[in-house]
Amino acid sequence: MKFYLRSTFFLLILSVFIISCNKTAEKPDVEDIKVSVNIERFDRQLMAVKSKEELQALLKKNQTYIHSLYRTFPEDTAFVSHLYYLITHPETRALYDQTQVHFGELSDIKKEFESAFRYIKSYYPDFKEPKIVTTFTGLENDIFVSDTLVIIALEAFVGPTAKYRPQQPDYLLERYQKPYLVPTIIRFLSNGFIKMNDSDRSLLADMVFFGKAFEFTKAAMPETPDYLIIGYTEAKMKEVWDAQDLVWAHFVDKKLLFEQNFRIKKKYVDERPNVPEVGPDCPGRIGQWLGWRIVSRYRTENPSVTLQELMKDNDAQKIFKDSKYRGQIEE
Repeated sequence: MKFYLRSTFFLLILSVFIISCNKTAEKPDVEDIKVSVNIERFDRQLMAVKSKEELQALLKKNQTYIHSLYRTFPEDTAFVSHLYYLITHPETRALYDQTQVHFGELSDIKKEFESAFRYIKSYYPDFKEPKIVTTFTGLENDIFVSDTLVIIALEAFVGPTAKYRPQQPDYLLERYQKPYLVPTIIRFLSNGFIKMNDSDRSLLADMVFFGKAFEFTKAAMPETPDYLIIGYTEAKMKEVWDAQDLVWAHFVDKKLLFEQNFRIKKKYVDERPNVPEVGPDCPGRIGQWLGWRIVSRYRTENPSVTLQELMKDNDAQKIFKDSKYRGQIEE
C-alpha cells in the first residue's frame, strides 16, 4: 500500500478546546512503549558524491528508494545524468544548504515520529515502524509513504523562507512546511488500518473514509492542532468550524450524502482552492472536513467504541446515523 503526496495531497482555533474536532476517550499511557525511529540521511550521502560514477554506485546501493520515489532504476543513465546535474548546480546546492540549516539534525522530527508511533503501538501492538529516509530532489518530489518505508524530500518543507518552493498553487503551499510534515505522513499511514465497503460509492462513504484517517491521526498525535492534521490554515479552520451549520445545510439541500456521481463528489473531497458551490470562502476538501466532524461526533456519542473498532467498521451509513451529527457546533 503506497501513497504519493504530490499526486494526492498536494493533496484553529477559536481556542484549542473549542476547535478540537475530537472529544474522545482519555489518552493511553505510552511512556513505556518501546519504538525504534532511525532516520537515514540519504540526502547527505547524495549531496556528497563527487562524480556520476560515484552517484550511480550510491543509487545501486539504494535501489528501493530510487524506484519508490522516482519510479526508475540506477541503470537509467539519463536519470543519473539529470540527478547529477541537479545536485551539483549552484542554485540547488544553495537550497540544500538552507534545508540543512532549517532542519538541522532532525531531533524534533524524530521526537514527533517516536511519539506518534508509540500511540499507534498502544492501539496496534503489532505495528511495525516504517523505515524513514530523508533525501534531496531539488523540489522534484516531496514524500513517498508506504507501510514499510517513508521517504521525505526535506527541501519541499522548508516553508515560506525557502530560496525556492514547490511549484504548487498558493492554497497548497501552506502545507509545505515543517509543522505539517509528520501529521501528513501519519495520515497516509492510517490508510493501512481503515476498512471500507468497496461497494459503497456514495460521497458519504468517501467522507467517512477521510474522517477516519483524520481521527486516526489525531489519536496518534493528540497534542497536534487539528488544522495541521487536516491541512488547513488555523484561520480557515476556525471559519469552517463557525460556519458548519451552513456547510451542513448545503449538503442536505443538495442531497449530497448519497451522491455517487464521480464528478460531483470530486468537487467536495478533492483539492480545490475553494468550493464555490458552498460559498466563495469555503475551502477545498470541505467534504473531508465534514467527514471528520461525523466521525468525531460518532466517537463522542459512542464512547465505548474503540479506535480499532472504528477503523474496522465499514458501514458508513451506520456511523453517520449513530453520530447524530446534523451540523451542530456543540460537543
